[in-house]
Amino acid sequence: MNHSQFKAFINQIPKLDPMQKQLAITSLNQQDNPILNRLTKENIRYSKCIHCDSNRIKKHGKSNGRQRFYCNQCSKSFVCTRGTAFFYQHKPEHWQVYLELMLKRETIRACAEKIGVSSVTAFNWRHRYMQATEHTFEVRLEGIIEADETYFRESQKGNKKLNRPARKRGSKASIRGINNKDWVAVLTAMDRNHHEYDHVLQQVNGTEINKYLGDKIIDESILCSDGQAAYNKICQEHHLHHVVLKNDQIHNELFHIQNINSYQSHLKQWMLQMHGVASKNLPKYLGWFRMLAWHKYQSFSDDFLTKREKLFEFKLLKVQQHNF
Repeated sequence: MNHSQFKAFINQIPKLDPMQKQLAITSLNQQDNPILNRLTKENIRYSKCIHCDSNRIKKHGKSNGRQRFYCNQCSKSFVCTRGTAFFYQHKPEHWQVYLELMLKRETIRACAEKIGVSSVTAFNWRHRYMQATEHTFEVRLEGIIEADETYFRESQKGNKKLNRPARKRGSKASIRGINNKDWVAVLTAMDRNHHEYDHVLQQVNGTEINKYLGDKIIDESILCSDGQAAYNKICQEHHLHHVVLKNDQIHNELFHIQNINSYQSHLKQWMLQMHGVASKNLPKYLGWFRMLAWHKYQSFSDDFLTKREKLFEFKLLKVQQHNF
């Protein structure tokens, strides 16, 4: 808007009725949404149509505060949130606060109370954001890799039909020891660069471990484990040097599984704060915790990044955005 247009706009203000003046004041006081601004800048930067991948897009007004774009190639329009976890999501003024609360590991009830939404909305938002984290692993694990399994109590929380009698959370298992009936096995692996991989296993055996972990490990790396025989197959097929350690044993102060054991310990303590995670949702929560761990080991310093910049470096927010 140039000076003459702005002057004409000012001259029109006295002609507004009280309701229009109040609406204008509300619009002027409304702060820009940082997440919507970032999504808009991404669309402008990559200039890519969400429908046909054409780069012939241009701004096309706004819809509910969201920047709209028009494609000259396919003649279709889309908003900046299309293709992200924020598409079809209301209350954009609360998105950033909610993600900050997730970064602080707040419960659903605490999130609902602090941003003024229902527990159902807070639950839906959490699972909407977590869904994008399930398959966000590092491309490869290399060098010295630590691998181990951990177990979580099987839970059918939220299921309409149970294939067993109902039980209270925290009750004892029906059978002593580890078994597929009462426990869910999770394979975890981590290299010394803190690149982590995890997967929920149906059974702990060589075929399952090689199926999911084999493609993630660079051949001829060093695998440290607690001696589980199921790792022999992956070591043979990918020519891994297998270092077997028992009872937190350390070889030459270099080969150990203390990092992965520490990761599992923090994971289990964090899971306790969730007050019972359904087994069907376990991969999502593993992804969320992976994002928190990634955020912890980032190389940036608190000195030169603002609070808002730190939030946008939070990988849980990054994976919600456009995958250009």
